[in-house]
This record gives sequence, C-alpha cells and structure tokens, in this order.
Amino acid sequence: MDQKQKAEAFRAMHHAPELLVLPNAWDAVSAKVLQQAGFPAIATASASVSWTRGVRDGEGLTRQEMVDAVLLIADAVDVPVSADIEKGFGDTPGEVFETVAKVIAAGAVGINIEDSLDGGQRAIAAMQARIAAAKSAGESATVPVVINARVDAYLQGKSGEAVYADTLARAAAWFEAGADCVFVPGAKDRDLIARLSADIDGPLNVIVMDETTLSVAELQSLGVARISTGPRLMQAVIGSLQQAARSIREDGDFRFLKGAASFGEINGLF
Repeated sequence: MDQKQKAEAFRAMHHAPELLVLPNAWDAVSAKVLQQAGFPAIATASASVSWTRGVRDGEGLTRQEMVDAVLLIADAVDVPVSADIEKGFGDTPGEVFETVAKVIAAGAVGINIEDSLDGGQRAIAAMQARIAAAKSAGESATVPVVINARVDAYLQGKSGEAVYADTLARAAAWFEAGADCVFVPGAKDRDLIARLSADIDGPLNVIVMDETTLSVAELQSLGVARISTGPRLMQAVIGSLQQAARSIREDGDFRFLKGAASFGEINGLF
C-alpha cells in the first residue's frame, strides 16, 4: 500500500465491526514486534518515545526529535502508523500545520492531538482551529490523515455532570472541525464509557489505564471504536527489566531469561 492507501485503510479500521486495538510503539524493535504479533496498525506514544530519549513526557522533545522517532517507526513496519504529536508542537494553528506536514513526510498516516493546556484545557474554538490545520496539512500532502482528537478532562481528574456535558460539547466540536475519532483518556468506569459511546456521535477511543481496564470484548460491546495502549506496553517492559535487575543484583541468578526472546528471533526481525 502507498501512504494514501494506508491512511484510507486506517480510517476504515475505525468503522469496522471489530474494535481497533492500537498498540503504541517507541522504537523500531517494539514496532517490529507489534507488527509481527498481527496488529493491523501501530501508533507512537509520546511518553514512551520521550523516555527512550531521556526526557519527561510533555513535549520535552523537540519537534524534530519527535518526527525522527516517527520516521524510525514508520520505516520499520508496513502497517499504518499514527503519530502522537502531543499538543501540536506549536502555539499557532500554522505551527500545527507544519508539525503534521512533517510527520506525514516521515511516513505517518494518522495523528493524535490533545487539548491539555497548563493543567486545564484549550478553548474549544482554539482547538478546532488546530484540528482544521491538521486536516489541511493532510489535504496539502494528498494524504487523508486520520485525526484522533483528545478531550482530557477525565485524564486531569475532573468529574461531574458539567464535565461530562463539556466533554460531549468538545467531542462534537472536534468532529465538526475535521477529526475522525475522539479520544477520551482517563475514562475507565464501565458506565461512563457506555454513556460516552452512546452520546458521542462518532468513533470513540479510550486508553488502557491499568490491569483493571475493561476487556476488548467488553469495550466492543459498549460500542467503543478504538483502544490504545499508550505507554503501558513500555511500562510493562520496564517492569520486567526492573525485576531482571533485582534478580541479578539480589539473587545472583539469571532465571529471568526463561521465556526470553532468543537472539536469533530478535535479529531476524530486521
């Protein structure tokens, strides 16, 4: 598939009968492993990509460093890749346009953009302008980029009916501006997810929060279109590394290697 076909295929995955499980990679080998496992598309995770480069999440990377990570991952796999561009790496819609143009040039066919802003949320009209700029960048590149626009109230710990109403208003505004999917990270409760899925007029994305996150089958039954893993896969890998380090340091043995991927298996990915 060429890049335009990948974008069209990725968009169609959001309207398929089966929920789209979108795992998040952080480098070439993690992307290769996820493709090998059979996932039809892969996304980057800003936190994971930042951590691998020794910085905190939250646009700690420069825009070019983020783009370089997208390029590395997109070059490693044949499936569609969506880029987490955080807040957009710029204050203006024009800068968001430039960011999206760069990740498309790097091979991405989708983007994730958030409305978080200094502990609060960006004004609705301002966020709409940024979504419209992202869409325009795709049109200029003749790649119909798939826009996943976030509403971050629940991720910021907010709750209540006023927050719920604002979330619905934002979701509608994001779709009006050109988004293809609305992402409500932090929504974990079954009843809340069911309400959001019923009341949002378009594809809904939720995220894996922890081991108590509803199963894929449960989320699909609620009408969720997409679930992403965010940084959780990398957190699991780091947890395994911590356990291995303790095993060597405290127990002096190498039992952690039982079940490890072989050298040849990993080398064979490339």
